[in-house]
Amino acid sequence: MSILIEIPIHKFCKNIIHHIIYNVIDVHTLELNEPASKSKIFADMIQQSTDAMIYTTPDFTINFVNRTAEEMFGWTLPEIKGKPISIFHENDMTWEQKKEMFSNLYSGKAHEVEGISKRKDGSTFYCQIKISPLFTEKSRIYGYLGIIRDITEEKQNEDSLIKEIDLLTGLIGTARVIVAVLDRQGKIVYYNPHMEKLSGYELKEVKGENWFSRFIPGIEKEKIKSAFKKAIAGHPTEGNINPIVTKEGNEVIVEWYDTALKDDNGEVTGLLAIGNDITQRVEAEEKLKTIYENMPGGILMIGHDYIIKDVNYRTCEITGYKREELVGQLCDIVCPKGSASKKCPIWEEGEEGFRGMDTTIKCKNGRKKPILKNAQEITINGDKYILELFQDISERKNAEENAIEAKKAAEQANRSKSEFLANMSHELRTPLNSVIGFSDILSKEVRGELNDPQKKYVSNIAKSGNHLLSLINDILDLSKVEAGKMELEYSSFDLHEVLDEISILTKPLTSKKSIDLQMDLPPEDIRVYADRKKFKQIMYNLLSNASKFTPDKGTITIIANQEKDELKVAVSDTGIGIPEADRATIFEPFQQVKSSKSSEHKGTGLGLSLVRELVEMHGGQVGLKSEVGKGSTFTFTIPDKPTTN
Repeated sequence: MSILIEIPIHKFCKNIIHHIIYNVIDVHTLELNEPASKSKIFADMIQQSTDAMIYTTPDFTINFVNRTAEEMFGWTLPEIKGKPISIFHENDMTWEQKKEMFSNLYSGKAHEVEGISKRKDGSTFYCQIKISPLFTEKSRIYGYLGIIRDITEEKQNEDSLIKEIDLLTGLIGTARVIVAVLDRQGKIVYYNPHMEKLSGYELKEVKGENWFSRFIPGIEKEKIKSAFKKAIAGHPTEGNINPIVTKEGNEVIVEWYDTALKDDNGEVTGLLAIGNDITQRVEAEEKLKTIYENMPGGILMIGHDYIIKDVNYRTCEITGYKREELVGQLCDIVCPKGSASKKCPIWEEGEEGFRGMDTTIKCKNGRKKPILKNAQEITINGDKYILELFQDISERKNAEENAIEAKKAAEQANRSKSEFLANMSHELRTPLNSVIGFSDILSKEVRGELNDPQKKYVSNIAKSGNHLLSLINDILDLSKVEAGKMELEYSSFDLHEVLDEISILTKPLTSKKSIDLQMDLPPEDIRVYADRKKFKQIMYNLLSNASKFTPDKGTITIIANQEKDELKVAVSDTGIGIPEADRATIFEPFQQVKSSKSSEHKGTGLGLSLVRELVEMHGGQVGLKSEVGKGSTFTFTIPDKPTTN
């Protein structure tokens, strides 16, 4: 062709080889049946191209068009040669568009754009244009090569999709679901405002981009592309779960329902994808799974057929089985009763559940572990199951058994002790009464006068005997209380009268050390309802204890008041006081204050212990306040009404 002679053909061919390859033509694979020049081969390739090809000078004056371009635009080469390329433009380019194009071309890059082109007859069509700069050997631009492809059909398909989108948008409105439409190549045609909000991208930012490149993480791409191809091929998919990547780089987990979109002729035009954001649901499921697996107790889920459907990790720890060894097996594998017993209270008796069943579970090693089990009937997707939750109580059972054995041993030891003390006291008291009685006879000199040493010896015998008898009586009383054999004989008596009797009984103790015994009592009569004898014993023990530890010429004060529905009595002294370390044990049997001064005061260590036991038998309480070197105050209460204990 003559037109090709006007073009520096060797340079032209050199610069358009990549465009010929774009049309799937490889000159190295051609087999030439007859001699032909390379220029002739390239010229034929250009003319046979399915894309329109236009060559212009640097000022965009048309110099050459191929046959496809003539057919596409309706002009012949002679008609348009020398005319500006703008004769094909429907609209003039904006300044920003020109700036972008020349920036690409002058830097040696191809410039691609979609737009509307005009034919000779004035009609328009959508086209895709790729403009490439052509360079001389000295890297100067001597022209431009444009490759144009008619994409009218694709745009019509897109218009069809948009119509369907408008319909869908009207139906769905502002629903909180993702609605996205892709074309057959997976390019984004449309998505709704909810997707814009979720992804962070406005539609105009990503329209026309490849969905998989923009939103799908690399590890998921192949799987999602495969699902897309199936849907486009007419196989709708539902329940596909995959993440999408937002503008901020976060992943949102979506459950998709995909279906192909078709035109009026039944041809597939694209894909409709509807998705639900299930990120929170998945996170919640993960949390529940973590909790489920790390529960302190075992969990079994059993079907109506008595088949184990699921277990947690703790169940495996307790039983020694692996999960796969339990799931799918009859519950007999762990349940002592098993399905054959037909005694399941839920399946067989219709109960909704039960709590706190003390039972056992069978382990892999054949042993049975004690468990505390709760069970509840649950429904999942319409199917009913038993959900069993149980705790391994082996340690508790062992501790209980040990405690029971220890309790039995302690009770037996206590009984033996009480029996021994009672027998011993009885055996000792009989001869001791004889000793005391005969010493009294001797001291009265019935059988003759005694000299001074003899009188002293007889007095010592009487004192020691009485002290020993007091000790034995205290031991017997304490033994009776501990054995539960001591009973209270309630009566109503006047407090003033009883305290006067006690002051007379303790007169020898206080007079010996010139102790001043004072009473601070209300003027009115106070009636006490208690065991009179035990009340006097309480007071005597407290006053006796105060007398022992109060120095000569000290003071002991009895204070009594009726408070609310109880009598409160306090016995204060100006004695040596009780160290803080000894206060916690002072009411225990055989316990005494450990100090250099207290060693001077002999006693059994049972008086205060007996006081506490007798007060508590009445339903009252004892108390203590003390300061070393200043004295102590013992208090106790007696309720107005007798205790039911």
